[in-house]
Amino acid sequence: MPLGRNKIRRIAVIGSPVLQAHSVFNAALIDYAARQGNWKFVFSTEVSVQTLKFLRQLDCDGALIRVLSPAIAREAKKLSFPLVNFSSWLSDPGVPTVRCDNSMMGQLAAQHLLKKGFRRFGVVLSKGGWFIHPRHQSFLETVESASFAANVHTFELRSHPADAADLQRFRDWVQKLDSPTGLFLTNDDPDAPVLLDACRAAGKQIPRDIAVITSHGHPEICRACEPTLTYVDQNEQGVALEAAKFLDRLMSGEANAARTIIVPTGAVVPLGSTDTVAVEDREVAHAIEFIREHISEPINIKNVAQHFSVARRTLERRFRTAMKLSLHDFQTLERIGRAEDLLRAQPPLTLAEVARRCGFVSATRLNRVFRQVKGTSPAEWRTAAK
Repeated sequence: MPLGRNKIRRIAVIGSPVLQAHSVFNAALIDYAARQGNWKFVFSTEVSVQTLKFLRQLDCDGALIRVLSPAIAREAKKLSFPLVNFSSWLSDPGVPTVRCDNSMMGQLAAQHLLKKGFRRFGVVLSKGGWFIHPRHQSFLETVESASFAANVHTFELRSHPADAADLQRFRDWVQKLDSPTGLFLTNDDPDAPVLLDACRAAGKQIPRDIAVITSHGHPEICRACEPTLTYVDQNEQGVALEAAKFLDRLMSGEANAARTIIVPTGAVVPLGSTDTVAVEDREVAHAIEFIREHISEPINIKNVAQHFSVARRTLERRFRTAMKLSLHDFQTLERIGRAEDLLRAQPPLTLAEVARRCGFVSATRLNRVFRQVKGTSPAEWRTAAK
């Protein structure tokens, strides 16, 4: 029987994300409940058969559950009230489900590396749930569409989390990868930090030799890595909101509610592990790194060439061949990109300070170059960005 809209609805939330101090997932649920005005939550971070057996004894009107195994799915089906699963662990858990678009995760990761100029790729398959497979498949399909399918190497972890034997095999595998390679981790929890350490132990520099991106990125894990790890935002807020709306429909007696709802992922969050441009010419790659490291200094092309003891014309020619633009234009774009980051800073920086941190000799020079590149002044751009 449909519940009255004014009756307090007691909702169990089993297995909500716990990594974030202020969980985006839980915050979205709480916001939805506040708008409904008659939802009351019972939270449990533990997901087990015993938890669900206990849940059957509670007086609940609905439940949001992270279904992580066939046993948990079987127990969930025994509940006498509506439920929605918000996990991608099982391909078909047999209960109403809301999950992020795992195929989109692999596609976005591949596109990010392709835009960086990578032509060789590695994929690390975690030992885990069904979600690994659509991420892997869509990554391969995206790389294949760019005609680089033959340049993909795959490594499969045998344990979760990775044990010492796994890490030794991984180091041996990474050592054999040609540089530069774009590496895709199909999962980040909890292996990402140790896999980055293993890359360095194999003699690879991140991101110059190996650029790394992960799907299903937990911000806390990714930002704690060294360097910080680029990830695809899984859109927990969107999943939580759709799961709550789906459960609301089920509790209201909608018999024809969809069995599975796929929520688009968020965008790629670029961090240090992919902060590079993949080029085969290592002298050009070194010049790019030098420019980025000294972006706050008013260096010029002559300074870059002198640092690497190469003729200026030779460096300019090789740079244009590799990057399809001049070294001067590249340096200008890097400075403007840095200026955009600084113009978003809070509290706001003065234009003179922004100019200084970007290697421009004055705010006037920053204004002139910024307007040439962006078609607007720094001040106008900052106002629009807000």
